[in-house]
Amino acid sequence: MVEVPADWRGSLDEKRSKELFARFGLRCVREVEVGNAAEASAAAGSFGGSVVLKILSSTITHKSDVGGVAVSLDAETVGPRLERMREEVERRADVAPEGYIVQEMVPPGGLELILGCHRDALGSVLLLGLGGVTAELMKDTTIRLLAPGTMLSREEALSMAQELKGWPLLDGYRGRLKLDVDALISAIVDFSTMVAQLGDRLSEAEINPLFVLPEGQGTVAADGVAVLAG
Repeated sequence: MVEVPADWRGSLDEKRSKELFARFGLRCVREVEVGNAAEASAAAGSFGGSVVLKILSSTITHKSDVGGVAVSLDAETVGPRLERMREEVERRADVAPEGYIVQEMVPPGGLELILGCHRDALGSVLLLGLGGVTAELMKDTTIRLLAPGTMLSREEALSMAQELKGWPLLDGYRGRLKLDVDALISAIVDFSTMVAQLGDRLSEAEINPLFVLPEGQGTVAADGVAVLAG
């Protein structure tokens, strides 16, 4: 059994949500929590290459809608960008960010999916679909109802992926690189294991995007939310 601290309750911020997912075997993007421009610059320098800057908030779900996400930054640009981000978020959301995270950028060549769940009277509904900022626009999803305490088999997880209209994008459509479907199956099974073990304690959870990288490179959760009952 995976231990989840009793004081993790309510709407978890992005960093804590991904810590929850990681406890159940889901690979998450490397990141550092920071509180100011100097710390952000140091964090970016430690990663090398390009980074993503995001606000850290347990109340703002769609961070990009309020200017709370910036990509392709480096150690020189991330600090000034944090200062502008703070002002923009306060103006647009009428709330100050609780903090910030600096993340390594996921390498190109993958596909963004959404993997989530919510509870209803019959059990937990598991959802898989094309993800990223266009998830609600594309509406390419498939669902499974999990009875209490049950998880998906690898065969059931593969079936979910193959039901997507975007399945060919995972399977090497028109000469594209094949993506790591085996790792995606493992991620879906691990996610369903989390849902089964936490039961009524998990109200909802979502990874968006879950990057499926080229074959042999795995998957990586780049953003997520989770809501735990008290």
